[in-house]
Amino acid sequence: MGVIHFIDEFRALHTRARQRQLTESEKPAYMAAREQFAKALLSAQGLMLDGAEARKHYRVAHQLPVELQMAYGNVWTNTLDISAGGFSVTLPHAVDVKERPSALLQLPDGTGLAGRVRVVSQFQRADKHRASFAFLDLTERESEMLEGFLIDFALDRVGITPP
Repeated sequence: MGVIHFIDEFRALHTRARQRQLTESEKPAYMAAREQFAKALLSAQGLMLDGAEARKHYRVAHQLPVELQMAYGNVWTNTLDISAGGFSVTLPHAVDVKERPSALLQLPDGTGLAGRVRVVSQFQRADKHRASFAFLDLTERESEMLEGFLIDFALDRVGITPP
């Protein structure tokens, strides 16, 4: 099966999955195709790292509003990029790596994902701090909503449109 054919079939399955129209017998095929799509994106992004540094999730560059309850006060900002595992933002101050701030992330449909996050990396550029956070306690339902959005966004960006 060619790439375009795979993406067309996956897009149709994903659309039906988002509308909760998959039959029980179609769900395993959808999950396998979803995993294959994610691996292809991860590989295409050149993020196939080894060992402890290996990324498990592809990223999409997309701005979503996020509120972080930091020790120094609440910060309202936008994501720089996001994955099923976490997100990156620009902050006015460095973050204590021991801090576990609360985060409220707004998805495009208005759904809010709330939970604790931890700093996985940060660096300073000029007077701004870029920090990457990992989700600590998203529910399975919240993870599914986030992954659905990420797939929607990635499929839109692939540049192959359905007939």
